[in-house]
Amino acid sequence: MIAAVLSASNPTTAENDLPPVGHSRFDELVGKASVPYPFSRLVDKVNAQMLPDPGGLPPLKTTLIPLGRSLQRDAGAPDFFRFPRVVAAADGDNRPGIAPLKDRLFLGFHEKGEVVEVISYNDAAGRFEFQVVRDYAPGKTPKIFYARRALCLACHQNAAPIFARPLWDETPANPDIAARLKSARRNFYKVKLSGTDIAYFIDAAADRANLFPVWQTLWQQGCGDGTTGARCRRDAFAAALEYVRFGKLPRADSLPALAARWKTLWPKGLPIPNPDLPNRDPLAPLQDPASDPLLLRPPLETWHAPDVTAFVVGLAGMLDRAATRALPADLAPALDRLSADGRFASRPFTLALLDDVRQTLGQPRARAPGKLPAARVEPASGSVSNPLVAPFHMHCAACHDTTLSHPPNFLHGDPAQVEASLDQCAERIYVRLARAHAPAGSPGVAAMPPAAALQARGIAPARWAASNELAALMRAIEARLPGGDARSLLRRPYASLRPCPGAYTAPGATAGRPQSARHPSLLQAARAEPRRAASPGTP
Repeated sequence: MIAAVLSASNPTTAENDLPPVGHSRFDELVGKASVPYPFSRLVDKVNAQMLPDPGGLPPLKTTLIPLGRSLQRDAGAPDFFRFPRVVAAADGDNRPGIAPLKDRLFLGFHEKGEVVEVISYNDAAGRFEFQVVRDYAPGKTPKIFYARRALCLACHQNAAPIFARPLWDETPANPDIAARLKSARRNFYKVKLSGTDIAYFIDAAADRANLFPVWQTLWQQGCGDGTTGARCRRDAFAAALEYVRFGKLPRADSLPALAARWKTLWPKGLPIPNPDLPNRDPLAPLQDPASDPLLLRPPLETWHAPDVTAFVVGLAGMLDRAATRALPADLAPALDRLSADGRFASRPFTLALLDDVRQTLGQPRARAPGKLPAARVEPASGSVSNPLVAPFHMHCAACHDTTLSHPPNFLHGDPAQVEASLDQCAERIYVRLARAHAPAGSPGVAAMPPAAALQARGIAPARWAASNELAALMRAIEARLPGGDARSLLRRPYASLRPCPGAYTAPGATAGRPQSARHPSLLQAARAEPRRAASPGTP
């Protein structure tokens, strides 16, 4: 059902890693310059484009997550609280003359990983783009790549940012997390130890951003094609402008074309994507397997009829508020002219519509960004000739042929490196593949390939579990295991299996020394962290 919501505006296939049109908001922010370093300078650059928060908080909301669920979760090991991950969300209105950033820019920075992960909106394409800044460290030149969408969407299943539900126990809103961070005696890139207020703002921004694809779906598909569809979009746009300028809400029956098409398009209702990860206390003695972001998340709710008010308010939230409020009172002639010019055809809802209104009224268009550097994707190893490796490359390379060690990049490198990595990872790969046969909701690590990755390829998890392709993968990886009963691996704690190259393993979690289920390896390191805190005065 989630795939049905995203199909119009968020293509999820691997060939769409690069933007089909336009650029990310992050590209426009940076331009031809290098990404500002250190991270505090990047924060300052973002804040300079937004208005101050009325409550005195900076418009870019930032928090610290030392023991999270991101791809960088092991990067700070073993000093997790000295090197936490920074998560940031743009939550301020744009300054006049600057394109909006609110709900359009989300950052994840890890000092030890030397990386900034970026989710930012591409207005022209009507979708969020996923990027990484590599070599983000002293003495290096940061490099921006568009990330593998298949890798990102395994967790970011709505093709948008995700964040935990309250009480946000992975952040300093958890007093125990805050105490351990404080004991590290660092300024954390000028990020303050905040409570539930900042976590709430980041959560709210992620929730709003996840509705962008819904508004795009209603705009492009819900209104329909032809004259009737164009009129529906014109009226929705006019209502959004009215809401921003005067706070006027539309009538519930004001978009009859949307109501007329609803039952045909979504006879079982329109599922609204779920951006919320379960809350997780990383210091709890027992970890709930349901908190794994790789697990499919059911919709938040299902709309069985159009919510015109929500749709119009959602479109209004995507507009440039300052530019909209500067428009004159009577916009009907300008909108009629745009309608006659075909500007309300079925295509993504973009800020260009607002520019068209301004131009029709004789006002200058917003200044377009200058020529930007060519977009590029992270490098991959290329084709594979070994028939014993080719099946893994076909089903796993999107996530595991990368330059980072997490998720394990056992398919990256020359043929000899890949062979050695597959041998070393064989135990864990076998268990992950076998999890496809586990009952839904059963405890244990998530199956691989992730359910969301299968869904993006149109493959139901049940179909995959019974497929010849999975059986072939399991036979191929079982052949790489040392002698013994392969099924016995399924009865061992996952942390006790032989780790992949580059993976962090705490003392007591090495192969052959089973780790207690009540004390996972990362938890052991976390509990010891306060005793390893830096001495006073350490930067």
